[in-house]
Amino acid sequence: MYPDKIAVVVPYFQRRQGLLAKALRSALAQRVDAEVHCYIVDDSSPVSAQSELEDHPDLPRNRITVVRQANGGAGAARNRALDMVQPGTAYVAFLDSDDEWHPEHLQRALNVLSSDDHDAYFSDWSSYNFPEQTNFERIRALRPEQHRQLCDEPPAYALAVTPIEHILADGGGVIQTSTVVYRFDRFPGLRFREEFYNGQDFFFWMDLGELGARFAFSTSVDCNNGEGINIYQAAGWGTERSMHRLRNELYVWTSVPRFYRLTASQKLNNRRTVRHLQRSVVMDLLHRLRHGKPLQLRLVYDVLRFDLAFIGVALTAPLKIIKRKYMNKI
Repeated sequence: MYPDKIAVVVPYFQRRQGLLAKALRSALAQRVDAEVHCYIVDDSSPVSAQSELEDHPDLPRNRITVVRQANGGAGAARNRALDMVQPGTAYVAFLDSDDEWHPEHLQRALNVLSSDDHDAYFSDWSSYNFPEQTNFERIRALRPEQHRQLCDEPPAYALAVTPIEHILADGGGVIQTSTVVYRFDRFPGLRFREEFYNGQDFFFWMDLGELGARFAFSTSVDCNNGEGINIYQAAGWGTERSMHRLRNELYVWTSVPRFYRLTASQKLNNRRTVRHLQRSVVMDLLHRLRHGKPLQLRLVYDVLRFDLAFIGVALTAPLKIIKRKYMNKI
């Protein structure tokens, strides 16, 4: 009998066969002194989770639980999985269905969480989009030398700021969902905010911090981010999904002050993120006007509803663009 139980939460929605099987193999092959069970919530995926398992009968079904539900997004799927976690489970780890863990990921997390008074662990990771850099190297929002080192193996550190401070500092931070392991037994009632189509993970980390959880991180690369469904892939200015992406991101960051009491610097950082996104909306609209594309006025209305200051940004941003182009010609 293992000393601890780890529940692996896997929200599933894919159009390609084989991705889920790879993710599950990486979870079930973990070299860890704990009992690992995977909870898969099929969010009405075009390629069903059940068919994936039938194609790979060697996967141990006694360590896998699958349910299928009406499509509700990643937050709703993760919440359904959290509701199914068995009593007595000490830890929950998140794994997206197109990602893969390195074999030591869970043991590294347990080494940190079980030997020190910390409640949540995350690590560095690699992405197929940026093969030359890890996530920490690319984003550069986390400098290990500014945090207290906990151990050498893995190279782990106590996060010196709250999750809110880290996330708001640059409008996102570096906490990637598929690298997170946390003490479920200490926070069994916490769930994702399902009203946010994307960005629920930001709120989950911030809510966890507000409940008193202490975070630790490792510079070890514990996860490979895969090429599954990305709802905002190829969502540059003027594309079909660009305004949806901007609208949803603005909903996230304009909602932050509703949930948390922010310091002056946190308010400033969050406002900076909102203004950047609002200027991007203006650029998207100008691109659409220039190329004769529809303006998607319902989404523009939402952007305005989230923050009336968008009116000022909409009026001044074009003038700044004209001024910048004029100065470049001089």
